[in-house]
Amino acid sequence: MQIFDDLCSRPTGASLATLSESLGVPKSSLLNLLRGLLASNHLTFVDGLYQLGPEAYGMASAIIAARRFLSFADLARPIMRRLVDTTQETAVLAVMSGDKKSAIYVEKIESPTALRFTATVGDSRPLLWSAVGRVLLAFQIDHWLNEYMRTVKMVKHTPVSEIRRARLREILEEVRRTHVAVTADQGTMNVSGFAAPIFDSSGTLVAAVGLAAPTDRSKTRVAEFSAIAHDAGLEISRLMGYRPFVADTGPRRRQPAKTRQPAPRQG
Repeated sequence: MQIFDDLCSRPTGASLATLSESLGVPKSSLLNLLRGLLASNHLTFVDGLYQLGPEAYGMASAIIAARRFLSFADLARPIMRRLVDTTQETAVLAVMSGDKKSAIYVEKIESPTALRFTATVGDSRPLLWSAVGRVLLAFQIDHWLNEYMRTVKMVKHTPVSEIRRARLREILEEVRRTHVAVTADQGTMNVSGFAAPIFDSSGTLVAAVGLAAPTDRSKTRVAEFSAIAHDAGLEISRLMGYRPFVADTGPRRRQPAKTRQPAPRQG
């Protein structure tokens, strides 16, 4: 399965040496596996490079067909439950509204604590002043985002809401770079948010997953919650089929199970 996963990121294929280094498997052991996969047509061998074969694509199509019986929220829910168990805070899943003016919650699992952020599926949040909203904005195409930032009305939802357009654009660029959005008291006083993007198999943004917590309780855990949200977005994206392509045939360094990104500055 690691061979398939590695080759998903290499549309042009990979050599035995590249696969051996990327997977951390000796060439001799790996070669026996590759021969079996070639014999079953799960792989092909062209010009010295191993590529996914017809049986691998057939299996992928069958898996996708089976997944159609699951909703997007069904895929995300186990990871969201783990977020709540780990942090004891509320986990939310949000998508862009049809008019592209707000973020809409499509799933939520609330914190078990008495003092917690509460949400209802179908609730909307402001794009510029919520963590999930900033994620949904940050990965829009540039010309649409430029027009949105030029025309959107700046609203002071709280005394500390950021309403400087230039600063908000800097924050969105930082979200695009780090894949994490952090807010504190921006949409609602004493509520902080931590969110990350979810991409589908084509690399298109489809949703944002996040944590919402009382600011007083989360302000000492900003780096931790940022990293946890980032990892959740990456994990759900992988369930959606997201695999960033590797342009060359050099070894792809395998990432640790829990990738850490620097915590962005709060906006």
